Amino acid sequence: MFKGKHTGTPFAGVPATGKSVTFSLMILLRIKDGKIFEQRSHVDVHEILRQLGVPS
Repeated sequence: MFKGKHTGTPFAGVPATGKSVTFSLMILLRIKDGKIFEQRSHVDVHEILRQLGVPS
């Protein structure tokens, strides 16, 4: 679980609100011959926007 405060640069077009958010992150790594050759990550952007008070 990650925690942060929405400050600085806009997130998904939303100017900084100063609100605190929590979110989880999933990272998928594909490894071949002992090396990472693909990385995918997923975060629920809609959940973060909800915490920032943006209507969905």
